[in-house]
Amino acid sequence: AQQELQEHSFFCCMNSGSRRTLYQLQRMSRLQSNTELNNAPSSPSWTPVAIKKRVKQRVEERNSWSTYAEPTPGKVLKLLCGNASKMVFQRGLTSQQELDEVFPVKDVDWPTLKNPNLDRIQSTWIGHATVFVQMGGYNILTDPVFSQRCSAVQWAGPKRLRRPACTIEELCLKEKVGVDIVMISHNHYDHLDYNSVQELAAASITMDRPMMFVVALGLKKWFERYIPNSVKGRNSVIELDWHEKHIVESTDGRKALEVTGIPMQHWSNRNGFDKDKSLWCGFGVKTVDDDNNSSRNFLFSGDTGYFEGLDDIGEKYGEFDLAAIPIGAYEPRWFMVNQHTNPDDAVKMMTAVKAKHAWGIHWGTFALTIEPTMEPRERLTEAMKLARKDPSTFVAGNIGETKIV
Repeated sequence: AQQELQEHSFFCCMNSGSRRTLYQLQRMSRLQSNTELNNAPSSPSWTPVAIKKRVKQRVEERNSWSTYAEPTPGKVLKLLCGNASKMVFQRGLTSQQELDEVFPVKDVDWPTLKNPNLDRIQSTWIGHATVFVQMGGYNILTDPVFSQRCSAVQWAGPKRLRRPACTIEELCLKEKVGVDIVMISHNHYDHLDYNSVQELAAASITMDRPMMFVVALGLKKWFERYIPNSVKGRNSVIELDWHEKHIVESTDGRKALEVTGIPMQHWSNRNGFDKDKSLWCGFGVKTVDDDNNSSRNFLFSGDTGYFEGLDDIGEKYGEFDLAAIPIGAYEPRWFMVNQHTNPDDAVKMMTAVKAKHAWGIHWGTFALTIEPTMEPRERLTEAMKLARKDPSTFVAGNIGETKIV
């Protein structure tokens, strides 16, 4: 820890030219390291030993980034002591009446969801990091959380400020839109919800419609143990390392999809004893066409802080037609900066990953941190103005709204 502090102090004292040189050297080293690590085996060959080794390598890689630092016990204590009223006891939140006025949940446009354009990306924000994405003839659901609380139990923990745009029953059974692919970025409770994935897996069997769970490396064993329906019938679980690809073959007139695990700056922890034992990631989803000009490219970020590797992602996997980028859960900044982007970081991230359009996610649904509920939307508008970008290209819409690009 002392060595890391010395290195950080040295970096802060450098002039801008020296910093640029150091950044270039770090980037070259990172690219070389990524090349060595990117020879990942296909998903079926991941053994428990190989997963443990690879996740450890990824943790070391993240820890080497100049933008990442582990929170100290002192910082954790300071956070809880200073913000327990709102973060733990959920006091001082925006009233439901006010939210109904400024942030209403929109009715889902079911006819549009039932007739998506195969050549476009159609996305509907369900709430928090849950986005229903339709592209290439496939229905994709990201980090599904439909429960009342994002917690290990439903009698305690952060409670919903806004209901989800729809229920799983409505999406799969009543309206029969269905879900083909579920993507899980990491194992935090506001991204991996037991009740939701359990219900999704059961609905797929009821509908006799295969469902593929694409998860961060190390999470397949959790699904096999706790969500047995995820591997029953025609259902399957695919786990991906950073930069690892999985091809969803073209069937029934649908286009093939290329799903790639994308590095993000975050961490994993489910029960307090498994910190960083499984991977965290974003996902790139691209339609595979003979005519590259008609392909579509989508980025789901999951959770991330801003880090220099985002430029590499843009160069390697961009341009993205649409990116779902987190804009909330960022205060107090001295604690959250390494793990959650704020609206200013989100606009920088949009540029770095070369996204033409972006959805603001990870806000307005659960009170995970101390910023006011509606502040992320307001700050995003200001950040886009300061960056002199078209505000219509990066929106923080209402839950239930559908965006087509």
